[in-house]
Amino acid sequence: MKLTVYRYKVWDHQDDNQAQIPPFYAIREYIEQLEGASVIEEDYLEVDESDLDIDGRISSN
Repeated sequence: MKLTVYRYKVWDHQDDNQAQIPPFYAIREYIEQLEGASVIEEDYLEVDESDLDIDGRISSN
């Protein structure tokens, strides 16, 4: 089964102007559970479900 995974950014709690982009693409449900994270809608991939780790992520490398 194909799933859409997205890049995301996580905002720094101490500095609202700083965001980090983790080295993963992830399913939307995983990203929405992270505090301070937001989906980068225009950066996505279609992948097989079997390529994802247990958290619904795949390395961007």
